[in-house]
Amino acid sequence: MNKNQKINALSGWSFPSVRPLVLFIGLFYFSALINPASAQMPTKTIYFLSGIRDHASPTVGGRHEVAKDLLVIQHCIDSIANVKGVKIITKYLAERSTLDIEDLKGVDAVIVECSSVSSTQKRTHPLLPPLPPGAKTYDKATLKYLDQIDSLQAAGMGIMVLHWGIATENNQPATDHYLRWFGQASLPGYTQNPLGYWKVTPIKAAEKHPVLRGVNPWVYKDEIFSRLIVNPGDPYRTDLLMGESPEANMGEVGSPKNVISPRCIASAYEKGKQRGILWGGSDFHSALLNENYRRFVLNEVVWVAGIDVPKGGVKTNAKQLQLAPINKTYEKTKIPEGYIEPRWPDTK
Repeated sequence: MNKNQKINALSGWSFPSVRPLVLFIGLFYFSALINPASAQMPTKTIYFLSGIRDHASPTVGGRHEVAKDLLVIQHCIDSIANVKGVKIITKYLAERSTLDIEDLKGVDAVIVECSSVSSTQKRTHPLLPPLPPGAKTYDKATLKYLDQIDSLQAAGMGIMVLHWGIATENNQPATDHYLRWFGQASLPGYTQNPLGYWKVTPIKAAEKHPVLRGVNPWVYKDEIFSRLIVNPGDPYRTDLLMGESPEANMGEVGSPKNVISPRCIASAYEKGKQRGILWGGSDFHSALLNENYRRFVLNEVVWVAGIDVPKGGVKTNAKQLQLAPINKTYEKTKIPEGYIEPRWPDTK
């Protein structure tokens, strides 16, 4: 027995049997290179957080449905039809009240719908507690907690806040953090929430932004928190939508009574890995039946999570798009041309 034969005998292998194994391993890795689907698929986690429903009639329903809105949006994301190359995991929690960030670690986006942080002394905002009566700032533990959220967002955790959650009136620390998270914030006496039929138009200069993919103009009924304070010329903010209404429940200086002239109603904020969106609509649950509105919101969710928005916008196979009855209040105001009455999916 020669030297090589002795080594092969001791190892239990012979060269003829090793070569096929090496060839197999080589082919496996080559296949992974040319076929990404065979490699480990990246995962993105989206965390939906609703506050308490402390506003609008609980008996009528269909408005300020903070939990039901997010559950439908979560269902749409779970049923996404055209996002490839990434596995999306969603989770949902109602009425989060912790000041600990452990449940936020490892999350790619936090989607919040709630009432104003200052609307009551009861905790309404899943991320922000109210200020104690008479206090002008939070205690050290709360400020540390908010700084940790800052760090998570800077590292890539997107934050999106819907509807009345935009408002941080009379809470300066919350306002300061909103300016860091979103590049904008509300201002008492300036920010408005007109309720009426809105004509919404994507801004031409922003047409290449991923959030506007597949989004066309639409007309619908909503209460939209808008007119936020911003840093003029902020290079990290992109204005996305213009909105106007021929008749709302409030007016503005310089316009005819109860007419809302064209104003920016939606922006996206991106600074390094940081992404943030404040969206002031989502009062009426039935808005989700409008295809362009729904695509816009789903695009926002996907984008803020750091996922590439597909060409033509997010499409979903979700069937259950309503969890509350269609609210028929505030029906007698002027309606812009192009309005389509929302109907339940199974109604002809």
